[in-house]
This record gives sequence, C-alpha cells and structure tokens, in this order.
Amino acid sequence: MINNASAMVLTPPAAIKPNTHNRVTLPKIKFANNIPEHKKPLLTDWVIHANQALRLVYGALPVENFLTVIEASNQGTSAVPWGEVNRSSPPTVTLVVNLNTSLDALKADWTIYHEFSHLLIPYDAADARWFSEGLASYYQNITQARIGMFDEKTLWQKLYEGFERGNKQQNYAHQKLAYVSDHISQNHNYMRIYWSGALYWLKADIALRALSKNAAKPYSLDLALKALQACCFNQYLSATDITQKLDELSESKIFSALLTEFSASYAIPDYLTLLSSLGVEVINGDIKLNNRAKLSLQRKAIFTDVALLTK
Repeated sequence: MINNASAMVLTPPAAIKPNTHNRVTLPKIKFANNIPEHKKPLLTDWVIHANQALRLVYGALPVENFLTVIEASNQGTSAVPWGEVNRSSPPTVTLVVNLNTSLDALKADWTIYHEFSHLLIPYDAADARWFSEGLASYYQNITQARIGMFDEKTLWQKLYEGFERGNKQQNYAHQKLAYVSDHISQNHNYMRIYWSGALYWLKADIALRALSKNAAKPYSLDLALKALQACCFNQYLSATDITQKLDELSESKIFSALLTEFSASYAIPDYLTLLSSLGVEVINGDIKLNNRAKLSLQRKAIFTDVALLTK
C-alpha cells in the first residue's frame, strides 16, 4: 500500500465532463504515482459509476466532497484487493486496484460499493464493528442491484449466501456478537460479524417499510438514513447514539430494540423466516422469488428504490 499522499495527482481528466442535466458533481479522486496516465480515464469512469450507485440510496451522496484515493497493486487476482475508509475531513476512501483489470471487472467487484456505503452513517466511533460493517455489507448489494449490475433474484441470492456464510461460523457461539465484534482481530469471525450486521439492517428496513403502511409519509431505511445525514453527519456518534437518533427520526423503537437483540446474539439470528415472508424461497441453496408472499412488495421496493412505496 502506498501512503505517500503528496505523490498523488488530482483528477478527473478534463476529457470527462459532468452530466449537467442531472447536476452530478464529478468525484474528487487522487491517483498514486504508480497509476499510469492512460489508466486514469478508465478508473475515473469506475469511480463515477460507484458514486452514481451510492446516490441511488436516497438521491444524493451522503457527503459531496469525500475523496477517493486510488493506489495500484499487482498482487492477487481480484480487481480490487483492498479498500478502507478514513473519517478525516473530508472523508477519504482508499482503494487498491489491479491495473490489469477491465472496467467491467472493476464495476463487478463489490469493494468500492462496500467502502462507499460506510459513508451512509456518521462515524460510529468504532465501538460496534458489526453495526457499521453490516450496513456496508447490506448496501454494497443494494447499490449494485439498483444501478443494474445484477437483477432482483441475484440480489437476494447474494444476501442469502452472505447470511449462510455468517451462520457457518459457530466456533465462537459461546460469545455474544458484541464481544466477538470487539475482538475481531483475534477471532477472525468476519462472516458472522459482517452478516449479522447486514441482517440487522435488513430487519430494520423491513420493519420501517411495514410501519409506513400506517404513516402519513412513506418510510424506509433509505429515508431514515437521509434524515440522519441531514441532522448528524459531521458528528462522532456511538452505535447506541446512532440507533437512538434513528429511532427519534422514524418515531419508533426499531433500531434500539434490534441493537439490543443483535448485540446479545450467540449466532446470526434467524434469517430464513424473514426471507420467506419477503417471498425469497430457498430450494437446495438457490432462491426463487414468490410475488404472492406477505412482504413481497417491500422486497421489490428494496430492489428498486423508495419511490415504489409512494405509488
């Protein structure tokens, strides 16, 4: 990993123009010295694509001035071997890329969507890694689906398979999720930690969408996060603080109740019952969508966007 930020060049190239009709602001990108000049337009297109995907959560970026730093690596076979978010001012997302990768392969890699999705909540003071990593794991799939990288069936297949990976990590089943998450560097239970967190956000999303049936204004996790961004993005908040604020904004106890439930869990909570209620039926590891299920409309709304709930 290259840490010499002073040796980087600001982009995007002048040849790439903003879409003035949609008023999309070009992302701020810095390239490391080892990024060849001819690769910069391709990498810029990739970052623009991921920015547009993130906008599909609630119609705007959580923060317009965050910086994307791109560094090069020829190690490994994945398109994007590594990424991280630094909550500096402005926030910085660092992505290490394989220079031999095509634009299509970069777009198909989950890493950039995951790292960008971390920006959907204020800095959570790193006190509940399962909480923030779960949000990024949940929205990395939703943003890819909404921008057309895969269809609805694939979205739910990916979420189901993630929950299955989390469920298979049972070697610390004697310890609560909160403890396992705080000691991730010792136990390496990444799948249980990340996908328990993703299930937390899915359950919150479904609960909010169900609540909206009886509300004057439709609600969803997308809109709750938009309201959170408007009030609190520049604050340093604990996971408890974030859930209390989301409860206040949604006029519910959904987030804090689920935080208590998941923090105390000894394994990833039941996900098959929830998926079934959404019309996600699992047959020998493959999913089939049932549009007659009780919550199938909520499932479809997650795949598209919140606008479905206003119809």
